[in-house]
Amino acid sequence: MTSQSSRSPHRTSSSHALWSSLALALVLFAPAGVRAQQSDSAATARTDTTARPSTHQVKNGDTLWDLARIYLGDPFLWPEIYRLNTDVVEDPHWIYPGEMLRLPGATLAEPGIAVASNTPDQGEPADTGVTEMEVASSGPTLFHRLPTHRVGASTLQDGSPLDPGPAVRPGEYYAAPFVIGDRERKRSGSLVASTEIAGIASARERSVFQHEERVYMNLGGSTTPSVGDHYLVYRDGPDLPGVGQVVVPTGVVVVEAAGRDEAATVRIVKQFESVEIGQRVMPLDEFVPPKRVALTPVDLGPSAKILWIHEEPELASLQSYFIVAVGAREGVKLGDEFHVYRERKKLEDGVRIPAEQIAVAHVVRVTDRSATLVVTGQRHPAIREGARTQLAARMP
Repeated sequence: MTSQSSRSPHRTSSSHALWSSLALALVLFAPAGVRAQQSDSAATARTDTTARPSTHQVKNGDTLWDLARIYLGDPFLWPEIYRLNTDVVEDPHWIYPGEMLRLPGATLAEPGIAVASNTPDQGEPADTGVTEMEVASSGPTLFHRLPTHRVGASTLQDGSPLDPGPAVRPGEYYAAPFVIGDRERKRSGSLVASTEIAGIASARERSVFQHEERVYMNLGGSTTPSVGDHYLVYRDGPDLPGVGQVVVPTGVVVVEAAGRDEAATVRIVKQFESVEIGQRVMPLDEFVPPKRVALTPVDLGPSAKILWIHEEPELASLQSYFIVAVGAREGVKLGDEFHVYRERKKLEDGVRIPAEQIAVAHVVRVTDRSATLVVTGQRHPAIREGARTQLAARMP
């Protein structure tokens, strides 16, 4: 079974008909066998759409994560760039030098197509006239993939290629939903009020807050936070019977002032969703990144059905989070690879249909009884609650 999450080194070229007054041009993108290497360039984030180019031509070291950081001012907005370029980018983990990407806030008829002009050797698409920015690479979009000539096990027993060990990014780790038990929930505090003092009396106090704004946090009991402590803000997801309470992170706050018998003042330093009064908080776990090493194939690894998918879509897709009821008790670790598959079945005429791989996912969060995975490769659209998953390869 093969994942579509960058296993294939080839990309299909296509031609597009432009206006009859323009000459037809065809650009073939033959991606390199490995991801673009890092460059030494550096840039400052710019979010003003009036000063933003409409396109960016991918350079060595570029990632969607870094393009969003530079052009949109927030690396977590990289899906906005990906959604505009699904006709060019097959897998958001992989972008290749020479690809022309649209940028949000501007329009371009055909990314990746060089438009001929009256001036020789000028085949650049129309643009806003603003020079595109150089992008200093800060790492992979989500996972760093090793070269295909790595040493060690590189295929599963059925001969299908195996993903190398991914390095989970801190942002994806902290943004991933996960399951907690009653003990953790009872120890949680909450956001209780705004620090804002309005100049004009209002019938309703603000309840929704943005990045860098300050709010009051109450931990209750005898717990007193210290200045500099970080807390994860979350909203409740569903209660999964026999597994625990799903929590959906909305942001991260840092304590700026704290005293006995009074609420602490905290500042929002990371935001994944809307941060609101009444949402709960817990101490922020320390993120320990896994090593970037080749995974070890697993024969008949633990299997479990998808219990819940973040945002509860009809069908999940690339970058969707989902939760399964296998975890640290079964030896699951950050970076482990799971396959989502349709189980084998028997037709009415007695013919047996083999199991079919639907998608590939990697573990981004682990608790004792559950694991959170993110979809990193997809072959079929049938990623839904109840679909069967199985551990296919482990981190060392």
